[in-house]
Amino acid sequence: MLPQALIHNFVYLLRGAEFTLLLSAGSIVLSSALGVVVAVLHVFGPLPVRILIEIYVFLVRGIPLLILLFAMYYMLPYIGIDLEPMSGGILVIGLYYGAFMSQVFRGAILSLPKSQWDAARGLGMRWLLMLQIVIFPQAFRIAAPPFVNTCMQLIKSTSLVSIIGLWELTMAGRETVERTLAPFQIFAGVALIYFCICFSLATYGRYLEKRMQYVH
Repeated sequence: MLPQALIHNFVYLLRGAEFTLLLSAGSIVLSSALGVVVAVLHVFGPLPVRILIEIYVFLVRGIPLLILLFAMYYMLPYIGIDLEPMSGGILVIGLYYGAFMSQVFRGAILSLPKSQWDAARGLGMRWLLMLQIVIFPQAFRIAAPPFVNTCMQLIKSTSLVSIIGLWELTMAGRETVERTLAPFQIFAGVALIYFCICFSLATYGRYLEKRMQYVH
């Protein structure tokens, strides 16, 4: 039987989970789009662009997401940029995970056999057509498992945005703990909701992988 404190406040936690899903969805869309563009430029772009991308990826890997959220919330207003928490959270998380997504897609592109490139060129395909018909479909199938894993990491990282005042699942849990003085019960419920979200995404990811196996 579920503890009474969790039962009485579960709907409140689910309302917080709605904001977590909205934040996660926006961040995944932004980071995925950015990751694809950065990956393509990293593989095919001119040397100066590749150097800038290397710097971007290196900086993101070396700086915790929490520090970037603090920088966005406390430093940007000094230069006249004032973002509300939801849009700011999506922007920072999207830019942060865009670097990791780019490496997922870059690795998938580079893993394709050289014969695939040579065959496309032999058929007289232009660069954009080759990417659209030959490279991207195969690369996305290869990138699917690490992409889903990165998305799950992103979802769990959204819990950090509570420090910049965005009300979501983690903040809803903290408020409920202050009200009920039942931290174990409430945070067990918060953990359960996060687990259900990530488990659903992982299950859908496995379904997509099976579907893509039959796509040629």
